[in-house]
Amino acid sequence: MPEKISLLARSATLRQLQVFESIARHSSFSRAAEELHLTQPTVSMQVKKLVEVLDTPLFEQIGRKVYLTEAGKVLYESADMILKQLSMTEQKINHLKGFSGGSVKLAVISTAQYFVPKVIQEFTQAYPDVTVLLRVGNKEALLERIAKNRDDFYLLGQPTEELNVESSQLAVNPLAFLANADHPLVGKKLDITDLSDEPFLMRETGSGIRAQVEKVFEGFGFKPHVKMVLGGNEALRLGLLQNLGITVASVPTLMEEIGQGRIKILDVKGFPINRHWYLAYPKGKVLSIAAEKLIELLKVEGKMLSQKAFNEF
Repeated sequence: MPEKISLLARSATLRQLQVFESIARHSSFSRAAEELHLTQPTVSMQVKKLVEVLDTPLFEQIGRKVYLTEAGKVLYESADMILKQLSMTEQKINHLKGFSGGSVKLAVISTAQYFVPKVIQEFTQAYPDVTVLLRVGNKEALLERIAKNRDDFYLLGQPTEELNVESSQLAVNPLAFLANADHPLVGKKLDITDLSDEPFLMRETGSGIRAQVEKVFEGFGFKPHVKMVLGGNEALRLGLLQNLGITVASVPTLMEEIGQGRIKILDVKGFPINRHWYLAYPKGKVLSIAAEKLIELLKVEGKMLSQKAFNEF
C-alpha cells in the first residue's frame, strides 16, 4: 500500500472526510457547516487537520468561491465512495436490526407535507424505538438529495427515467383553480379564458407544482396575469385567505380550508387536472424493515387521500 494512503488511513478521521466531502459538494464552507450542524470554525479546523495529514492543500479560495485542488479532486472521489459504502452498510445493518432501534429517512415534496406527518405519528406510536427523519423541500432540493442518495425513500411528482429510481403511484394529486370563498367567480361556470385578467398567485421557481402548472397552462395556451410569486404552500394558502388572487394548486394541500368553506374550487372547464404523488427510492436500495412498514402505512393513507380528493368534485 502506498505510504500516503497508509498515512491517511492511520491519521484521518471519518468526520474529517465527511466535512471535506460536504465542502467539496457544496463548494462552500458555510453550507457544509449548515448541513452538518457545525460551526464554521469547526469545519475549517477539520479541514486543516486533514491538510496537515496529507501535507498538501485540498481547496483554493478565489473571492467567495471554493475550488478543489488537483489533490482535492482525487480525495473527493475516494471520500464520496467511502461515505456511500458506509451508508449502504448502515442500511443493511438497520434491516437486520428490524425495529430494535435504527432510523428511517425520507424526503418529501412540499405539497406532501400535509398528510405525511399523520402517518409518521401513527408509525412512531406503533414502533417507538425507530427514529423517523423527515425533510421537506421543493423539486430541485429533492432531486439533489436523490442524486446523493441521502434518504431511504422519497415522495415527489412523477420522476423521470434519468433518476434511475424504482417508483410507484402513491396518491392522486388533483390540481384545480382555487379562490377565496368571497371571490366573485365562485359558483360560476368558467372557461380558462375568463381568468386571463385575474390576479394570479404563482409558486416560486424550482417548485414542482409551478413546473406542472406551467405545463398545463402551455397546453391550454393560457398566460396568467401573475400578481405575486410566493415561496411555499403556506404563503400560497395565506394569499388565498387574504383574497390576493386566484391560483392553481394541489387540492389535498388545502383540504382543511376547503372543508371549512374558506377557500373554494372554481368550476373551470378542463379542470381539475389529475396528477399523482409517487413513492420512489434509488434502484438497488436496501430498505430496512422499518422503512418497508412506513411505506405500507403511507400507501394506505394515499388511498384514503385519493378518495377524499375525488369527493370534492
